[in-house]
Amino acid sequence: MKELCHTNPSRAILRDMPDDLFVSFVDMPSVSDEGYIERKVNRKLGDLRKGSYTYFAEGDVIIAKITPCMENGKCGIATDLTNSIGMGSSEFHVFRPNNEILGRFLLGYLNRDSIRQEAARHMTGSSGHRRVPIEFYEDMEIPVPTIETQKKIVKQIEEYEHVIANAKEVMAACEIRKSDIIMKNII
Repeated sequence: MKELCHTNPSRAILRDMPDDLFVSFVDMPSVSDEGYIERKVNRKLGDLRKGSYTYFAEGDVIIAKITPCMENGKCGIATDLTNSIGMGSSEFHVFRPNNEILGRFLLGYLNRDSIRQEAARHMTGSSGHRRVPIEFYEDMEIPVPTIETQKKIVKQIEEYEHVIANAKEVMAACEIRKSDIIMKNII
């Protein structure tokens, strides 16, 4: 994996950027359990420099490293970041894919139950504060098909995600209809 990605890039690149530059801030609750970032808030870089926040950039993959967030699948690809810069929870690992692997393919591979279960077995720290060390990911061997094959795999995954999203909308509408039936028959 360390040949495919730069892990946890340094914040040093931000040193010469102005404090009043707006960037995207992503806290842990803003990352879904389904592999995407739900919310980003614009904050001034100067306000974030003071904290121990994790730096990431457009196209990076972020994965929670702390329990239970990692086991729940809190991860995503950083997209549509303000000024292409993101800062977030210190409990993220960051993976910056090189030109041999697509970020979406990497995310799909790493966010599988089997990988999360293996990562949980490698956690260190005390109860309630256990974290996956970056070395677990860096030492991982990943099969890397051609970019064209990765694109096909990602397309299939996205098609299934679309089907799942549609099914969730139907289910939500059914819940509303159930409630409406009860209310119509009571009143």
